[in-house]
Amino acid sequence: MKDVPKHIKASAPEDTVWFGGPVDLTQVALRVAGKDPQEKVNLETVSRLLGCNSDAKVRTNWRLRAPDSEDGDLDSQVEWILSRLTEDLDRWNEVTSQYSIDLFCGLFLERSNRGASLLPETMRRLADRGIKLSLDIYAPEPNKAAQVTKLRSVPGC
Repeated sequence: MKDVPKHIKASAPEDTVWFGGPVDLTQVALRVAGKDPQEKVNLETVSRLLGCNSDAKVRTNWRLRAPDSEDGDLDSQVEWILSRLTEDLDRWNEVTSQYSIDLFCGLFLERSNRGASLLPETMRRLADRGIKLSLDIYAPEPNKAAQVTKLRSVPGC
């Protein structure tokens, strides 16, 4: 978990609960799948059109995954992926006409109220290629002891 800077901690009451800041971990991958769940992806064709081989170990769909980021910099992760692929939008159109493409972003939070953003240029590049943005947000597990205490305080429990 990212620590709150010492000079900020020093100015707060002892039992302060900290919120805000960047997402603690982001995982980003470009995924190419069949438009129908039963449809198989021709990995060689997609690799040829996009100019890069899939890094997926399971060879049913095409995937290219960026290195994980602990500073919530989705723009850098998207750039890492797109810089390895063709700029030719006609090739992208050929892939999107045959397959479903999304940019999976896993956002992992160690505390509540974390955030991440994308620059307009990054969103434009995704849109120009017909790439759907998929966000999965993984929140911290609630304190089970606090849940038990809460249940005990509700009449009838």
